[in-house]
Order: sequence, then structure tokens, then C-alpha cells
Amino acid sequence: MSGGKKSRENTFWQLWGAPIVLALLTTFGLTAALLGTGAWHWSAWTALLVPVAVCAHYSLRDTSRG
Repeated sequence: MSGGKKSRENTFWQLWGAPIVLALLTTFGLTAALLGTGAWHWSAWTALLVPVAVCAHYSLRDTSRG
């Protein structure tokens, strides 16, 4: 069966790509907020705002549409 591994890798990134990116942004944001000052605080706010915005988007969207 050729292409089996590629299909599995593609499925992995489709399923876990967004959560991994959100986890990395959260980790960077928390670390930058603890260890940095000045511009690091702004980058921390930005990095932490993205996961919050994604959660708000998906929790507030209309699910009654098919």
C-alpha cells in the first residue's frame, strides 16, 4: 500500500497542528511575561491573546446552522 504513511502524517497534522501551535504560543507568552520586560510584555500579550481569541471564536459561533 503506497501512500499509507503520507496519509497518516497528513491526518496527524490536520488533527494536531492547531493545538500544537496554540500550545507553543501559550508557552512562549507565559515565558515572555515572566522573564522579559518592555517589548517582551507586548509580545506576551499578543501571544496569549491568540489562544483566547480562538477559544472565543469557537465558543461564540452559531452551531444551529447545518
